[in-house]
Amino acid sequence: MKGRRAIGRRFWQGVALAACAVVPALACQFYQPRPRHRYIHIQSFRYGKEPAVIRCNRGDWLHLTFSTRDTAHSFFLEEFDLDVKIQPHAPGDRNPVVAVYRTSEPTAAPRLVRQVVLRAEHPGWRRFVVSKSHYRCHIWCGPMHAFEHGSLIIRPNTLLWAGWGLVAGLPVIGLVSVLSNREGGGGHVATDESGWDVLGAWGWLKRLLRWRGLQYTAIAATSVVFYIVVLAALFGTQMAGRNLGVMLTWVVWMFLLVAVLTPLGGRIWCLVCPLPGLGEICQRGAITGVRLGRGAGVRNRLFGLNWRWPRWLDRDWLPAAILLGMGTFSTALVARPLVSGWLFVGLFLMATVLAVVFPLRAFCVHLCPVKAFVGIYGKAARLALRPADPAVCASCRVRSCQWGSGRGWACPYGLCVAEIRDNTECGLCAECFKTCPYDNVALRWRPFAHETTMRTAGEAWSAMALLVMATVYCLVHLGPWPRLRDYVNILDKANWDLFAVYAAVVWLAALVGLPALMWGAAWLSRRWGRLEESSGQLTRHWSAPLVPLGLMLWIAFVVPMVLVNWTFVLQSFSDPLGWGWDFLGTANAPWHQIWPAAIPWIQVACVVVGLYYALSNGWRIARRLAGDARRAVAALAPVAGLLLLMAAGWVWFFAD
Repeated sequence: MKGRRAIGRRFWQGVALAACAVVPALACQFYQPRPRHRYIHIQSFRYGKEPAVIRCNRGDWLHLTFSTRDTAHSFFLEEFDLDVKIQPHAPGDRNPVVAVYRTSEPTAAPRLVRQVVLRAEHPGWRRFVVSKSHYRCHIWCGPMHAFEHGSLIIRPNTLLWAGWGLVAGLPVIGLVSVLSNREGGGGHVATDESGWDVLGAWGWLKRLLRWRGLQYTAIAATSVVFYIVVLAALFGTQMAGRNLGVMLTWVVWMFLLVAVLTPLGGRIWCLVCPLPGLGEICQRGAITGVRLGRGAGVRNRLFGLNWRWPRWLDRDWLPAAILLGMGTFSTALVARPLVSGWLFVGLFLMATVLAVVFPLRAFCVHLCPVKAFVGIYGKAARLALRPADPAVCASCRVRSCQWGSGRGWACPYGLCVAEIRDNTECGLCAECFKTCPYDNVALRWRPFAHETTMRTAGEAWSAMALLVMATVYCLVHLGPWPRLRDYVNILDKANWDLFAVYAAVVWLAALVGLPALMWGAAWLSRRWGRLEESSGQLTRHWSAPLVPLGLMLWIAFVVPMVLVNWTFVLQSFSDPLGWGWDFLGTANAPWHQIWPAAIPWIQVACVVVGLYYALSNGWRIARRLAGDARRAVAALAPVAGLLLLMAAGWVWFFAD
């Protein structure tokens, strides 16, 4: 009976949530002024367009004229089958002739006109749901060419109002559910023993994990890709959109890491990462074999100096700080293949040298910038490595999973399976499956965003820094404002003064801005909820809801990277060095985006999903801290308010 009531409650919650989106989306349709003619002149330049945002009403007739300040540009609007090529013209000509191509037939002869007339209305049912489109440039005009775009907003903005309705409806429905729940709204709290036992269902996977050649077979494959990436980045074309190294790394790999591997597998990328591979082989003196011995705190024999890692560098926030430093220069990394190539080489050499100097994977544990991302957001992952039976681990005295044995190497991260409580540190190398004499290591498939604890202040700050990075990336790289991109353009404009301002804002936001907001919310939470812990401790606790929200914001950021640039990925595969080759016949494929009209909807959905899990985790934390349901509501209120403001702002950004 209780299960039936729970299903019914979930059903009506879903109906109410759907109404929160549908009602404002339908209501905004009644605000539709009569169509009128709008005359708009669009000026293109490196790297932007003016106006950067065109707002109009459904059914308006847009009379567009074009000009350029410098070199050739284009006005590429695939949703309206439009690609306007704009050539340099006489200084006094405000209305030059442009060549108009159809994106559906790019090889057809263009129309030569002085004005393009466009009806601001999508065909069929899409007119009611597609409110935002991006116009882009399709002619390479410099290293930051990919960031040259603007936005066409057609009102009424169905997506904006539906998104805001969901943001407003989530806390209301949650509050009603909490107050009406006779048990006090505690909800189900999963434990480390809960979740689907993957290895119990898939015996072949357990045999694969015990195979000694698993990791280095996978690393050998990714090392080949890594070699191709470095080769293309260093010796291929420096046009980022046609360089295979840039496309594989900052489009394909980044999308897979952010949107697939981390949400599903946590730190599963560490299993196949090529960076520590050579160093670990040198350190172990073997590839698949196991050497016994004793030294440097491990049972296996390790070659090298085996120095102890310096205490002053043993900081769990350090990888996030390194990632934030690299992210500050992200434009140069993405737009200059040569810079990316040398960065990859430097990281590989660092990992290799540190493996000879220090035991185990010192680079991966203490310095790796990728670890900062997959470690923090691995907390939200569905896959988790845990003891199959904690009682068996409690009675174990040999700790083979940590120190190694004749069947496998010591944990490269220095972990004991019995002590693993979250996904932050475990790199899923699979050695513990080989070393455990009791076959007591399990892989569990858990609910998304299961973990709600931050062990240290360093972890809490890392979650905040990653959220700041995602926000800054979205504003700079996805936003329509060319002035903002001038602040990061150190490539051909050498705007070092503006870049210094940009870097200062980024670091102040990560070090002071967001931590101060979280501390303020924690202070209010302490007073309103009458909690005993200090505001600093509560700031650490309340940073946990930032994990699912931040991860979904990162996914919203990487989604257009693949959907917009997929044609360029195919082009670069066919001509990997940009030397005029055409192995696959796609080197000159015309540019087509994958479902561009759906991109804003996917991004807003990511924000709403992230907010849902952030509020859910916040409620679990509040119940843990306050106990009583009403005190928990009061304690959560200021944090929930901050999360709602963030989510509403991101919905506005992606939808409008």
